[in-house]
Amino acid sequence: MTKFTTEVLRNYGLDISQINTIGLPCVTYFECVCRANRVDPSFEMFNVFYTVTYTSGFYSFNSRTGGVIPCCSTPLKSLHDWKQKFFYIRRGVIPVDMHYRSVSEGIPKIDMLVDFAKQEWYKKVTHKATAISQLEEMALVGAGMSLLWFPKNPLGVPVYGYQGRPC
Repeated sequence: MTKFTTEVLRNYGLDISQINTIGLPCVTYFECVCRANRVDPSFEMFNVFYTVTYTSGFYSFNSRTGGVIPCCSTPLKSLHDWKQKFFYIRRGVIPVDMHYRSVSEGIPKIDMLVDFAKQEWYKKVTHKATAISQLEEMALVGAGMSLLWFPKNPLGVPVYGYQGRPC
């Protein structure tokens, strides 16, 4: 779980266990789009594009409508065979405290940034919308989001290889 994902969940007052299988890829995708465009993502930026929804006991994120250019062209509709990839995470291994939102607290509503459309990050993130899809590990490496990759270069620049040689 990245710092950005933690920031999003904390600001909405949600525990990771309360997010459905479609919701989390929205957060990961947004972070990847930002990092690919050399923009440091923030909760306030994410909140411009998405709202929180609640269905069948889980929270998720839906694209905002009205005045917001989407950063993704095709929202994720389903994750085939997600149950085969599901696993249990013990609370003790998550390094931050998360709020478990009670249904009685309602859906969190947070105001959007003012004049977001005039800001440079918004133009970069919306210039070419793409579909949310399952990200390959090398895409996460390129965006600096892979948890399995450790930079060998002292500057932290990813080095790609082909047939055992750096490209």
